[in-house]
Amino acid sequence: MLLFSLLVAACTGFLKRLGGSTPVDALLAGGTAFGGTALLCLAIVPTIQQLRRRQ
Repeated sequence: MLLFSLLVAACTGFLKRLGGSTPVDALLAGGTAFGGTALLCLAIVPTIQQLRRRQ
């Protein structure tokens, strides 16, 4: 999950920088993407486990 979040963050920062943003803006966008992806991954795992228990 962390590696996937890092990949999303790196791609987001890279694309943001290619779009003409400053390095600080690209870093903030990458950090936001990392946090959002990590939280989404952490929320999905327990949800899938509960769905499997009900079946």
